[in-house]
Amino acid sequence: MSHAFAAAIAARDKDALIDTLAPDVVLYSAVTGTPFVGREVVADTYRSVIEAFEEVRIVDEFENGDTHAFFWEGRIEGRFVSGADRLRVTPDGKVREITVVGRPLSGLATFLTGIGPRLARRRRGRVVATLMRLSALPLPPLLALLDPVSRWILRSR
Repeated sequence: MSHAFAAAIAARDKDALIDTLAPDVVLYSAVTGTPFVGREVVADTYRSVIEAFEEVRIVDEFENGDTHAFFWEGRIEGRFVSGADRLRVTPDGKVREITVVGRPLSGLATFLTGIGPRLARRRRGRVVATLMRLSALPLPPLLALLDPVSRWILRSR
């Protein structure tokens, strides 16, 4: 059974996603150790997420009591990224905790260039957004260099 949060991600429906959030929701991001706390902050974050994804699809879902998890794949700025979100929900089904993991590292770094500036613009303005974008821009292509090196290392001798 799909949780409304996962369905909203798949539909790229910002308003429906925000409606699923509890007032005191906490988001644990794949790219920073600082949790995002509260509906307003998490809503701004997911508005940025949905805007940044060129495409996204849910590929698997699980549920166990108050925990829902779903795996997703998509593209941000032309880069493949996949991950999983674990949701903990209140008795009335509102999302109270989200933990996001992602891969590959080059795709995950694209979260910083694709989502970070959007969130920074919403929360701190254009100058901070521009600085964030410029400082993070080299990361995805730099980390993408690890892919051919990894293939070479893993190749049979």
